[in-house]
Amino acid sequence: MIRLSDKMPRPIQKLLFTLWRAAAVILVVSAVHAQEPGTKIPPTMPVYQPKFYPYESGETALYKATWNGIPVATAEVHATPVTIEGKKFFRVRVDAKTSKGLDLIWKMRDTITSVFDGKSLAPSRFVFSQRENSRVIDTEALFDNTTKKWTINRWQKGKKPRVFVLDSNNTLDPITAVYLARSIDLNVGEKLLFDVFGGRHRYLLELAVEKKEPVTLESGAIVEAFKVVPKLTNLTKKGYASRMNEAAIWISADERRIPVKLWSKIFVGNVYLELVRDQAGIQSAAKAMSFGPAS
Repeated sequence: MIRLSDKMPRPIQKLLFTLWRAAAVILVVSAVHAQEPGTKIPPTMPVYQPKFYPYESGETALYKATWNGIPVATAEVHATPVTIEGKKFFRVRVDAKTSKGLDLIWKMRDTITSVFDGKSLAPSRFVFSQRENSRVIDTEALFDNTTKKWTINRWQKGKKPRVFVLDSNNTLDPITAVYLARSIDLNVGEKLLFDVFGGRHRYLLELAVEKKEPVTLESGAIVEAFKVVPKLTNLTKKGYASRMNEAAIWISADERRIPVKLWSKIFVGNVYLELVRDQAGIQSAAKAMSFGPAS
């Protein structure tokens, strides 16, 4: 059977792929794959100490991705406190899928799961399940806190399984990096630095806290937020940093410190990822965030 997507002109396939990757990149869950040889020596990464745990009791958030106003995908995030061998951890699962309309020509069902220490936020386990049309890839990474090494197992349909070992220089998976950023002070004018990986490639992630400003959501709610400008630099010979052009993330300036809106410019327009439901929640947080009608 020939898939409809197999008949599509390559520029359209590239556009659809880029739309999803742009949404993923600005959530810092970029096109993550396992590391290959030739890593550049990264600068010494700061070791950040968590100060806040706004997801302490768990949270669920739903984001909608649009391209030039057209719905293209959703991402649902579940953060849950768990106990493993008597020790507290957090498990974060992201389920991302294309919209029903887009499913007809390019269907994506990706799941990303990260487990990290409940106090230090040190990484423990990272799993990325990719289901994109006929493309099937599973990546699992385990961090050994004793040896400070990541062991990465990667399986792709139609190819031989591969195993990579990564010496960690305070290297984080992208989900853990996001939650660590939410757990420390954000000060206008400062820049946070993270060494992140998701599999085949590693990146230097810079998060510049540009300013604090009100941001209006599609619902009409107005949220006081930090505008954070991300920048990705490849730390491996190859990487996908060039796929992210201009981008911005708005993180609520209240105790929740939750991403409420994300934007990325791509070669044919703009992709927005916006918080549309927050079970922990968008209503209870409304008072703390001083939500009000748009002017």
